[in-house]
Amino acid sequence: MQNEYVELHLHTAFSFLDGASLSEDLIGRAKELGYSALAVTDHDGIYGSMDFAKQADAAEIFPITGVEMTLTDESHLTLLAESRIGYANLCKLITEAHRLPPGAPIQRLTFSADDQDGGLDLSLRGIGKPQPYYRPEDRIPRLDPELLATHSEGVILLTGCRMGRLSQLVDAGDLPAARAVLEQYIAWMGRDSVFVELQHNKVYGDVPRIRRLVRLANEMEVGYVATGNVHYHIPDRHRLQDVLVAIHHRTTLDNSHQLRRPNSEFYLRSAEEAAALFAEWPSSLTATVEIANRCRGFNLAHDLEYIFPDYPVEDGSNPDALLREVCYRELSVRYTHNEKEEIRQLESQAIERLDEELGIIAKHKLAGFFLLYRDLLILAADIALEVRGRKSPRTIANLPPGRGRGSSVSSIVCYLIGLSHVDPVQHKLFFGRFLNEELYSIPDIDLDFPREIRERLIERVYERYGHDHVGLVCAFATYRLRSAVRDVGKALGLPLPDLDKIAKLS
Repeated sequence: MQNEYVELHLHTAFSFLDGASLSEDLIGRAKELGYSALAVTDHDGIYGSMDFAKQADAAEIFPITGVEMTLTDESHLTLLAESRIGYANLCKLITEAHRLPPGAPIQRLTFSADDQDGGLDLSLRGIGKPQPYYRPEDRIPRLDPELLATHSEGVILLTGCRMGRLSQLVDAGDLPAARAVLEQYIAWMGRDSVFVELQHNKVYGDVPRIRRLVRLANEMEVGYVATGNVHYHIPDRHRLQDVLVAIHHRTTLDNSHQLRRPNSEFYLRSAEEAAALFAEWPSSLTATVEIANRCRGFNLAHDLEYIFPDYPVEDGSNPDALLREVCYRELSVRYTHNEKEEIRQLESQAIERLDEELGIIAKHKLAGFFLLYRDLLILAADIALEVRGRKSPRTIANLPPGRGRGSSVSSIVCYLIGLSHVDPVQHKLFFGRFLNEELYSIPDIDLDFPREIRERLIERVYERYGHDHVGLVCAFATYRLRSAVRDVGKALGLPLPDLDKIAKLS
């Protein structure tokens, strides 16, 4: 019988300065090994899950979305989503873990950089100007495990790696406390959604720990499952993982032996290798496939289609009619009564173009989408007036508070409602690049606002639409060559003068 195994505990590079392989490396290796499904469980976040899911889907490997959470006692738990509701609960739990506890002290620290690379270094470490509030005592998100009770639907709980509370108690020989912890997990999640996690990475103590965990699982009548705690796709990549750990702790390889993983066995294994390691517990391998099959109820690459909410309008109207009214009113100003003859002559082309765009927008039910953007610009204009005053040059010149960029400037609708400052008719811009009949996703409109109004605008948007309907999108800084050379050199313990010379050559 052919061995079957699905890895359910895996870290990508989005486990920052811990995961040593990119999603494409891991998925490529999984494809070579014949995996049918693969989970991603990065530390305390699902930042890389969409990229992972799309790449896995393209490789015909089913992507399982999960997370390894750090709890308030510093222990770890592995959580997997088996449905869309489960995914929503994962997101809520992660959000709660990142919240600042009530009354927690906040320190404000100021950092400066000598050059561009230094600024990037501060950004990568999360302590530069992009994150002015830095809490040394609370760097790692921490989840109150009691929140699992109210966010358990659609979530499968694995009891965690060696840093899991259950493993720690079993290692310490405190079986009564271990039973109590497992009983609590069962009470919160349900017996069928709790699995004791077994990890065998050829580390001293792994086998006796697994045996004790299996006995406990049998006693408590819960399942147990094998996982690999994968941090890189092939064994040789452990060298990079060692360097990343040293960088993370701002130390050198020579001084980080206690911080680094003890060997190179935290790689993505074949089913045959896993079968050899867990030969004494074959049902732990079968459980990986069973759990993976349960998780096939949710595919992040396909199952999060966004439906734009209804835009509120007065009785007797609708978003399409309102958008048409707004656009034609502005068209009269910008074309029909324009002071420039060459612009007035474009009126018929503008009307034809506007009717075409409004038809496509109506087909895709996106009128409310554009009206919402218009509301944001009106809100920004009010704030700009408050901040700058009526006598400022920008106010007197009637300059817009923000402007769009990218393909949205090709839309006459965007031009007429103020999202773009470029006349697409005059400049003969092609609309189809922005929006067309065969729409596969909601169009992307980027608006840039001046710094002096941005913070107040964000606050006002939260006030208007509510915290449950507004979110900030993060961007991740990545290493440039010179910064990478500097950090790796420091981890290797190279003398700073030599390191500076090498960095300048890179």
